[in-house]
Amino acid sequence: MINPKPNEVAPCGVFCAVCPAFGKTCLGCSSDAKKQKRKSKWGCKLRLCCYEKQNINYCIDCSNYPCGIYTKKLSDTHPGDKRFAYRHELPEVLKILKQKGVEEFIRYQKERYKCPTCGDIICFYYYTCSKCGKEINIR
Repeated sequence: MINPKPNEVAPCGVFCAVCPAFGKTCLGCSSDAKKQKRKSKWGCKLRLCCYEKQNINYCIDCSNYPCGIYTKKLSDTHPGDKRFAYRHELPEVLKILKQKGVEEFIRYQKERYKCPTCGDIICFYYYTCSKCGKEINIR
């Protein structure tokens, strides 16, 4: 049985809380709430594999990790495109999730994506603070 999973963390390790759509059109990749505008997650092969086939919360907990689905959808996509840098760091991010546990991982990611200037959220894709507009290098 899958333990309760926070909406902020996707099964692949993406920190949904810093996605520009989070809390607006999407409630997070792990949310089961059907009333949200963003519908693409229902067909996500990684989500379906983790939650329905493997009955696990995160890809890193799978004996097949990293599988072909994972690499094709995330780590092999958009090489060199700064907007998708978060995808290429996921193998390391998932190790941190495994090591720290989900609650500590969420605290770690919130601190990591916090604007040092004003304290607001830095969204991936843009790597720019949503409040003051300061461009940030997350790495």
